[in-house]
Amino acid sequence: MLLARSLTVDEYGLFYAVFALVSFFALFRDLGLNSALVKYIPEFSVRKDFGAVKSSMTFVAIFQAIFAFSVATLLFIFSNQIALEFFRTKAAVLPIRILCAWFFVMAFYIIIRSAFQGFQDMPAYAGMEFFWITFVLLSAVLFVGVLGQGIGGVASAYLVSTVVMIVFALAFFGKRHPQALKGKASVTKPLVKKLFAFALPIFIGGIGGLVIGYMDTLMIAAFRTLPEVGFYQVAQPTAYILWTFVGALTTVFFPMVSELWARREREFLGGALHFLVKFSFVLILPAAIVLIAFPDIIIRLLFGEGYLAGATALQILGGAAIVYTPFAILTSAMAGIGKPIINTKAVGAMACLNFFGNLLLIPPYGIEGAAVATLFSYLLGLVLLFYYARKLVKFTVPASSLLKTLAGGVLTLLLIFGLKSVLVLPPWPKAFVVMIPSLLFYGVWILATKAITKDDLMLIARIVPMPGWLVKVARRFVR
Repeated sequence: MLLARSLTVDEYGLFYAVFALVSFFALFRDLGLNSALVKYIPEFSVRKDFGAVKSSMTFVAIFQAIFAFSVATLLFIFSNQIALEFFRTKAAVLPIRILCAWFFVMAFYIIIRSAFQGFQDMPAYAGMEFFWITFVLLSAVLFVGVLGQGIGGVASAYLVSTVVMIVFALAFFGKRHPQALKGKASVTKPLVKKLFAFALPIFIGGIGGLVIGYMDTLMIAAFRTLPEVGFYQVAQPTAYILWTFVGALTTVFFPMVSELWARREREFLGGALHFLVKFSFVLILPAAIVLIAFPDIIIRLLFGEGYLAGATALQILGGAAIVYTPFAILTSAMAGIGKPIINTKAVGAMACLNFFGNLLLIPPYGIEGAAVATLFSYLLGLVLLFYYARKLVKFTVPASSLLKTLAGGVLTLLLIFGLKSVLVLPPWPKAFVVMIPSLLFYGVWILATKAITKDDLMLIARIVPMPGWLVKVARRFVR
């Protein structure tokens, strides 16, 4: 929001195009080794083998530093050619060079954060991200808002903030987990083999996620214009706000799946999965409806009039968020039962569809084509995971409830557009007047069609800790 109001549309699009290019190499810098740290630090800690903890962190730091330095050096050397040939403007040279340095130091930030997660120090793990992005925001206010340094100032904000955060995080890590620094580091062949055995499958699956996450932005920059990159980088993060709900849900669900699978409670796991897919769909649909019905108001509020060209892409990505929600739950389930290879296959198929979809749709249709490619990629992934989940878990697709909910959502959307067409009011009052009866209609529809039942409420009370009074109140409204 700050950058959209401080930069021109061209500058905003250029920065995020450059940022996407440099960030594209992050997975190859990682190679899944940070996930391996998260996996094995708890194991080493239980055995009090802090030497292995220090050795693992040392190896990962050295390996990633060498790779990051090599990539950053090449990008720096060829920054002029990249700026002129790919971005078609010399203004990209400075942010490329600054972000090259950021790409290198970011490796150490991620390693420290992964170590906190491995030690299950969740306050420190979450706090690092919070303070880092806060430093980026404050630095951007200084470099861009006060000093007026443009996109070079944005890149500098990322670099300076990351360096500052690393210094503080290292000092904090030493106080919280001094045992990890006191052990004797000894990087051995068995340790390296152990880390890579876990890391490489994560890396292979991550390639697909990398394509889905960055390829649309890069292809828009290559085949269309920088302002369109800016419009897409307004629509995409706004739609991703809806993803935070399912992210919180899967954080709780993933360890529960692992525990139920280990206890062989397959029947209960199948019931829980059945319900969560249905429940998440019921909750995410009204939020997506708001994005689809009022994209212009949302973009105008968050980013300003200059980015209204991203409204249609935001509507399509709102639909993608609906599909992504059950997809993410099924992904978490497959990982929890120890079948990450299934997620790798699904994401690989999605990445292929996304790549060729972008290649086919972006040149003629621009950001709307990119959004459509994303929507159908997640739809393919959802179908594949439904197929595998039914084979591995005693899981039945809640088809009836999903269809009832989807029908209610379509009717609610039609009601919203109908009311918008007949009411003559300014945008904000109209949105307020239209949303209240429409969302009330949606809630009544869900209850009347029994999309959610009392049995569902009892199940979620077991899955997620809920106050007893809340369950009692909800049961009064649910049959």
